[in-house]
Amino acid sequence: MIRPFRLRDVGLVARLQREGVLLDLETGLTRPRSPLSTAIVSSLLNRRVGAFTYIVNYKEENVHLPGLAQMRRRPGRPEHVVVFIAPPLTRGNGAHAIWQRLLTHLCIKAGEQGGQRVYAGLPVDGVEYQIFRHVGFTAYAQEEVFELVAYPAGLEKVTPLPLRRQRSHDSWELQQLYATLTPRAVQNAEGSAQTQWELGGRRWWDSYSRRQGYVWETRGEIWAALQIRSTRASHWLRMLLHPSALDQADGLVAAALSRLHRSPAQRLYCAVRTYEAGISSALSGWGFKLVGSQTLTVKHTTVWARDLAPQPVHALDAHTESATPSAVPQSKALSQHKRRSNRQQRGKLKALN
Repeated sequence: MIRPFRLRDVGLVARLQREGVLLDLETGLTRPRSPLSTAIVSSLLNRRVGAFTYIVNYKEENVHLPGLAQMRRRPGRPEHVVVFIAPPLTRGNGAHAIWQRLLTHLCIKAGEQGGQRVYAGLPVDGVEYQIFRHVGFTAYAQEEVFELVAYPAGLEKVTPLPLRRQRSHDSWELQQLYATLTPRAVQNAEGSAQTQWELGGRRWWDSYSRRQGYVWETRGEIWAALQIRSTRASHWLRMLLHPSALDQADGLVAAALSRLHRSPAQRLYCAVRTYEAGISSALSGWGFKLVGSQTLTVKHTTVWARDLAPQPVHALDAHTESATPSAVPQSKALSQHKRRSNRQQRGKLKALN
């Protein structure tokens, strides 16, 4: 039986979180909140926001193994992200069955809440993907995460890209930039890409304290974009750069660094997809180090519904008229047709007599 987290499960979750598997690097690196504290806070608030935690007690023959899964909703988007599952698959003794049941349950619950897609970031070359694929998830991209180890010297000697603040009417140009450098398979997996780069209003349950967006516009087109999502613990960067402007990658990173005002306790991360050329090498040149990589997976909880085409209705009268539209009103045309049919019927009766 799978059920939502309750406060009486505090001891169980405290034990399971010590050996569980993190399934989203952004959540783990930018939100230093344990699965237990996340579950407690979400249970005290509205269950339809924040994170969702589910408990299962797996029993089969002599095996009795508890487990938990946690997912969060992406603010303002019909999407959920699986962030944590326990116990690890290396435990054996039914762990694979627990994962499969929990993942299936998460997808059902996400669909009931209006979610159209469920995401997860899995360890590269890990055994976790086999379970996710069995449930219906597909891999669509590889992502690398870099961390700035030391603030670079000589930043003032480099001319950064002249970025400006992102505006609401930039959505269409951002969509075009995204479509230019993103493979079609990734676009299909991520649905409407506009919402990824639209800032929107911050929700009170969103753990990001600030979202900033900047763009580089040249010759009337947006050729680069920078998004900064900040928490108390860290900054998370995402960048887009037009394939014809790869020589501006250093200037884009310099512009990002010049706009960050971080405290000594805040860490700085930048996520880069493997198909986003130029950015990784520029980050390395500015002192960023690779700290993790993940396989991005998605499961669609909704499918396109195909409406059945209306069946043609055969004419009741064998002597059909031309399909050319008539200027005669419909009611008058029906009356004329009825009188003509009556005359034909009376003619047939006279012939029989």
